[in-house]
Amino acid sequence: MNNYGDFYRGTRVLVTGGLGFIGLNSCARLLELGAEVTVLDNFEPTRPTPAYEAVRGHIRLAVADIRDSEKVERVVRDQQIILNLAGKSGAADSNKTPLNDLDVNCRGHLTILEACRTFNPQVTIVFPSSRLVYGKPRYLPVDELHPLAPESIYAAHKLAVENYHLIYGRLHGLKATVLRISNPYGPFQAGEGRSYGIANAFIQSAVCGTPISLFGDGSQRRDYLYIDDLVHGLLCSASVEAARGNIYNIGDGKGTSLMELAELALQAAGRGSIVQVPWPEEYRAIETGDYLSDITRAKEELGWQPVTEMGEGIRRTVESYL
Repeated sequence: MNNYGDFYRGTRVLVTGGLGFIGLNSCARLLELGAEVTVLDNFEPTRPTPAYEAVRGHIRLAVADIRDSEKVERVVRDQQIILNLAGKSGAADSNKTPLNDLDVNCRGHLTILEACRTFNPQVTIVFPSSRLVYGKPRYLPVDELHPLAPESIYAAHKLAVENYHLIYGRLHGLKATVLRISNPYGPFQAGEGRSYGIANAFIQSAVCGTPISLFGDGSQRRDYLYIDDLVHGLLCSASVEAARGNIYNIGDGKGTSLMELAELALQAAGRGSIVQVPWPEEYRAIETGDYLSDITRAKEELGWQPVTEMGEGIRRTVESYL
């Protein structure tokens, strides 16, 4: 396993979208490792959450939209590593507002990359893409050579931004790595009353004692990745020189059905119920069926693999809500 050694001690790291779910967890781990962390996000909470309080006072915060070229240019200049997590999430929402998704998720990242090209072309940059770029799997597990067939505007833009990063790497020397991640969950939600991803939504419902709405029969299987394992993948990829210009699947490599996920959430919370409902049309339109990551390449080249079992990860997440 890659444990970085002292790689991050004193290293200047910029986390774009650093006040989101993945960003806050990444900042917390980087601070533990002794990194000098700067966050670029388009807001600062008016009522700081426990997640934000855990890192506030230890980070440098730049409040700016990633489309604001002047502010982005200032903040990227002296960074050694960028975890480029910023963007607008939501596959179903992207199909309703495609132009806004284009503006934020494509133009915004081109703004970041142009700033790096001009002012910091030797920076190492990691972009977390999504398993959704594969679309409906033709075979399982899905490796990095699987055909690409996005089912949503969000996934199409993720694929475009993957290519932006790799092209800037080839043309301008940026040390870019792309990760295709699957369904992260865990503590450090970005804001009260909000959940990131289906696993956290199920867990939050169970903790609150409200019914978990399960689409269909719940038989669809997914990779669900505990947030600590995802952050480990991000930091591994930034620390391995051989990862530059490459794409890696980052998932649990096992798979859990939606019904099993819901039952684990109820068991950990000790309360709640499951209600099976028909698939809403907006979600049916982008449903990809079963998905399982082949993570062989990440294991072999990054020295990374997930270590948190699903039941343990859900238990820790439930505890974070209490």
